[in-house]
Amino acid sequence: MTDERVMSEAEAAGLPIDVETISAAVDLVLRMSLSTSKRVDIDTRVGQLTGFLNLLKGQCLGEDEDQDVLRLLGMVDRHLALSSRPTGRSQAHEAFNYMHDAAVFARALLSAYTKMNGITAP
Repeated sequence: MTDERVMSEAEAAGLPIDVETISAAVDLVLRMSLSTSKRVDIDTRVGQLTGFLNLLKGQCLGEDEDQDVLRLLGMVDRHLALSSRPTGRSQAHEAFNYMHDAAVFARALLSAYTKMNGITAP
């Protein structure tokens, strides 16, 4: 018998963030160009960034006293809404723009996270 249990939201929020990995992924996306990017690469990066945004969002929710972070979280929520995400029918430039915006939001949330936790970002 294995010890498989579901992790609570509080436990998940307590997990450390890999600042270097997220920062490297964001930098890679921000260096991408629409003219040289394949749609499959864009879709892969969108999935990765969406995961990072959700992870960072969970870590920054406790900052209810910081109005800038609250405003940023609201913008991220609107960006992550299913109705805002690109689909298979979306044009490549729409998916690319969504990916780029997700990277900008991830960079901003990562900055808020590192500032809150006294971490030096790479």
